[in-house]
Amino acid sequence: MRRKVADAGGTVPHDPAHDPPHDPAHDPAHDPAHDPPHDSIPITPLILSSFMTAPQPRVHILPILTRAVISVAFIAAGVAVFSWLYWTRAQPPASDPSATGRLRLLVSEPLELDVGRRFRAFGQARARNAADVPARVTAPVVKLHPNYREGATVAAGEPLITLDDSDFQRQLSIAEESIKAIDAQLSILDLDRSSLARALELSEEDARLAKDDLDRVRRAAEQDAAVAREVDRARGAAIGAERAVISARDASEKLPFRRTALIADRARQEAARDIAKLSLERSTIVSPMAGVLQVADLDVGEMAAPGVRVARVVDVSEIEIPILLPAGARRFVVVGDRALLRADRAGADPIEARIARIAPEDDSATRTMTVYAEAAGSAELAPGAFLEAEVSARADHPRTVVPRRAVSGGRINTVQDGMVRGFAVVVEFAFTGTPFSVQAPRLPDTEWIVLADPLPAGTLVVLDGSRRLREGAPVTAIRQGAEPSAEFLKPAIETP
Repeated sequence: MRRKVADAGGTVPHDPAHDPPHDPAHDPAHDPAHDPPHDSIPITPLILSSFMTAPQPRVHILPILTRAVISVAFIAAGVAVFSWLYWTRAQPPASDPSATGRLRLLVSEPLELDVGRRFRAFGQARARNAADVPARVTAPVVKLHPNYREGATVAAGEPLITLDDSDFQRQLSIAEESIKAIDAQLSILDLDRSSLARALELSEEDARLAKDDLDRVRRAAEQDAAVAREVDRARGAAIGAERAVISARDASEKLPFRRTALIADRARQEAARDIAKLSLERSTIVSPMAGVLQVADLDVGEMAAPGVRVARVVDVSEIEIPILLPAGARRFVVVGDRALLRADRAGADPIEARIARIAPEDDSATRTMTVYAEAAGSAELAPGAFLEAEVSARADHPRTVVPRRAVSGGRINTVQDGMVRGFAVVVEFAFTGTPFSVQAPRLPDTEWIVLADPLPAGTLVVLDGSRRLREGAPVTAIRQGAEPSAEFLKPAIETP
């Protein structure tokens, strides 16, 4: 532009910025002595020049206005919500004008009920009648009967397994034939007894004749009517006759001993025969009782041996539960007390049982005693189930029962003549009870406290024991329940 103006013949205003740099050393008119000091060079024109040449920022009003409107809208919405919640809040009912200045308290009369101590414990159910069925002979399995399966219902005496009995049949035949042989020998002995008796009589007669002949020969020899040879011959005949008598007597006297030996041998063979018969019977294994088969281990071809379990039969109609109680419960629990059982699973129904036996000794290691409860079998009470039990001892006298929430720190608050009165109480024990009858109280409580000492008649107990009430403060008592029958105390699982 400046060049165009110059070419047109006009004048161009002087611009110091376009001047060539001035070098004082090459200026002949320059006097260094008159130069100003370096620190005194003015910078104000430079600053003003920079501000005058810098671009000015533009202010945007629309974003600022948008943010302000949104903020105001949020604040207004919050105020509106607060106002709506405030004006729509639930209004408490107005107090009775006659009770103005009095605190309203929910109260109930204490219950006087026959309730005994309760003990919470655990146990494992088992069948009262169960049997392990072993094999009693050694033989291979040749047949499995239809009900020899786990879970099958069997009757008493029903066959389960049949073993090979061929060896036992042979043993039975051998024993029976041996008995027949012995019977024959005994019959022979009966015949020998009569013949030997007759032979003994004849031998004795012969011996007597030989002796008489010897006496005659000796007398003849003394009279020189017989020679010595005749005497010797007669003596030899007498000796022979005596020997025959001894032999006949010996044979006759041995007959009873031979009979005794044969009778003993016959008894031995009879025992062998009986064992063979038992082995034949035991080759068919039967159920000893009615029940359900829990174990069935053998298969066809396997070897059964004496003492090896081949089946287990369980009678699920009667269940027994050993329960471990604290040793201190021995003076409260007796045979016939009630026990409430509950299976250790969600939704299990309670089952009532009775204490049938009590172990005489305590366990010194665990300081517990064992009681045995019995109940009828059911689907809820299967053998082997882990159970939670509550044993209820019999009540010997009525006790005062109040809701657990009414007791706090060993004290309860009562209302007498419209005034609050506090009592220190001694808790004997606690239990859990659920109403089971239409005569149950209207109280929703399931946790209860049994007091050691009874409360005065007509006492109204404040149900909320956690409230701090001034002694003697005027209050208005509001009843919430009525006294129930003792049936509602049917036990449930409690906390000790």
